[in-house]
Amino acid sequence: MPPLPGREEFWNIGYPLLGMLVYLMIFIAYWSVLWGTYRRVRIWRLGRAMPDLGPLLPRIQRSIKLAGLDVFGHRRFIKRELYPGLMHFFLFWGALFLLIATSLGAAELNWHKYLSDFVGFEFPTAYLRDYTRLLWDVMGAGFATVGLKMALYRRYVLRPPRLNTFVDDTVFLALIGSLLLTGLLVEGLRIAATDPSRPWMEPLGYLFSLLFSGAGVTQYGMEVTHFTLYWVHVGLVAAAFIYTAVNFSKVSHMLFSPMNALLRSDRPLGALRPIPGLSEEGIASGQVTRFGAKDLTDFTWKQLLDFDSCTNCGRCQDQCPAYASGKVLSPRKLIQDLRAYQTLRAPVILATPKGQEPPPPQKAMLDFVDKEAVWSCTTCRACMEACPVFIEHIDSIVEMRRYLVLEESEIQEIALSALQSMEQRGHPWRGTVFSRSDWYQGLDLKVLGQSQDPQVEALLWVGCTPALEERSQGMAKATVAVLKRAGVSFGILGPEETCTGDPARRMGNEYLYMTLAKQNIETFRRYGVKRILTICPHCFNTIKNEYPQFGGEFQVQHVTEFVNELVQAGRIRPLRTVSATVAYHDSCYLGRHNGVYDPPREIANAIRGVNLVEMEPRNRERGFCCGAGGGRMWMAEPGAKVNHIRTEHFLQTKADTVAVSCPFCLQMLTEGISSKGVAETKKARDLMEILAESLGDEKRGIYQ
Repeated sequence: MPPLPGREEFWNIGYPLLGMLVYLMIFIAYWSVLWGTYRRVRIWRLGRAMPDLGPLLPRIQRSIKLAGLDVFGHRRFIKRELYPGLMHFFLFWGALFLLIATSLGAAELNWHKYLSDFVGFEFPTAYLRDYTRLLWDVMGAGFATVGLKMALYRRYVLRPPRLNTFVDDTVFLALIGSLLLTGLLVEGLRIAATDPSRPWMEPLGYLFSLLFSGAGVTQYGMEVTHFTLYWVHVGLVAAAFIYTAVNFSKVSHMLFSPMNALLRSDRPLGALRPIPGLSEEGIASGQVTRFGAKDLTDFTWKQLLDFDSCTNCGRCQDQCPAYASGKVLSPRKLIQDLRAYQTLRAPVILATPKGQEPPPPQKAMLDFVDKEAVWSCTTCRACMEACPVFIEHIDSIVEMRRYLVLEESEIQEIALSALQSMEQRGHPWRGTVFSRSDWYQGLDLKVLGQSQDPQVEALLWVGCTPALEERSQGMAKATVAVLKRAGVSFGILGPEETCTGDPARRMGNEYLYMTLAKQNIETFRRYGVKRILTICPHCFNTIKNEYPQFGGEFQVQHVTEFVNELVQAGRIRPLRTVSATVAYHDSCYLGRHNGVYDPPREIANAIRGVNLVEMEPRNRERGFCCGAGGGRMWMAEPGAKVNHIRTEHFLQTKADTVAVSCPFCLQMLTEGISSKGVAETKKARDLMEILAESLGDEKRGIYQ
């Protein structure tokens, strides 16, 4: 039987006897990983069912796209941070090519030995072995070497503050380095002893071969050294796999992170998951046994997988506004704490006989995690946007809030007051002197419940803050002026409008949210509402992404989307010059939660005299929260304030105006500007206010 082309498999080792020993060791190593993974799967199965994986075919299509862009293409890594992104890209592809090379080599050899004569042809890739070994050398060992050098420089020279995994990193990098070094030494010895004449086939191995041939090592010396280092290399491979199985920490993300990315929820980005069975009937019948998450089994299995998938890279922490302002919340630490709790608690639950309640933990989960961290989150989604493995931090945080609010009644007094106001008055602004009808007096608007003909092109959903907070009322008036100028047929609910429930849901009172949502959906149906325009991004997100969970399917747009369509169609033509340098601030619930970035900027660019600048690098997907989301508008904020940090970002642009498209952002940035003592020269304005000003001429004022 003629030998295979290319390098001789198991040269100097012996096949099949010693070669089979290699396979046995690798089999044991693989089996140890499978065993370790099985142990984690048992833990994940303690979680509740995940209701929003979505249909199988779309999930497969999404997974294929996601795998190409984010798993194999490293889009999220490279887009965020070029150096670590490329580092991880080289390490990933280097390891993958080496794994493929080893697996193909085994397949080609065994097919050649035992099947080729029987089936009449060689394994398909066997015909390319003279060329593929160049690919494996350059793309495998070469990429891995580049990635390793970049990793060593980053970990031990640059040393970013967020990296706090020194021991794990050192073990991990030492394993990679040892595997690469022994592998290249083995390859170099084989080339020096057998085939030194074709260096281009395995260039890296050839360079190492020069060490031995140049040093005058004898053939016997090369063979002995090769034999010894070969088994050291195989032992290191087995050790790497066993280390992965036993110590599911730094290395485990290579297994679990792609899995986590491919199994992510198919919910809209801005939607939270409802409590299964939550209703008066569900509570009475015992369908709901727990509000939120008190223990491990109250999370879904996907959330438990989230905890294991965390790479501890700290990218979420770098983007978190709460962490930047000195709060105790670090999204990375929160997930790592939940993982540590999971590791301690799961064996106790698994050991409990079926049908019995497990004993209470020595330390409750919400003490293990730190309740203050749970309450510090603004739900801005910066952590989730930054996470390369699609961990859904907000879901876990809100589940813990639900337990604290609905079962423990544990929430700040000021936040409780806002929830009580929503329940009793339909809005969170306890103490406001305005009613829902005060802001539109004299504006000649169609109020659906007071009109003989309630049929309109669109319902303008004003929201609590633009209706009841004095500064934000200007947003509602400006929006009305713009829509009227375009000749849009629209109406409002006026006194019948009530809160969408967004603050209640994100503060953890899911039952109050559900009550308000169902009430609003019924109101929309009563008036035959099909299209809804919202001023507030929080209302926009809730009605668009979360009301469908309760049967409320409507065509929902934020006013910036709708008005930009009017501008592009020529129905709105800014005439008056507005001389201003404007920095646009992306609302989290308009931007990261719903991907609306361009329409507001296109409106600003259409206004004469406006010079639009960006708050680099914290804009668009990397925008910085104003600090009011997640119910934080109604919570005390000790220490440095998130909105003051964002105001500094604005002041650094030297712009005179910060434009917003959210009433929360307007309030927070107005206060931030005032706190900096620059209110005489700097101002926060809603984009519709600037546009409305541009629609008048020099003689006619705004809103004419």
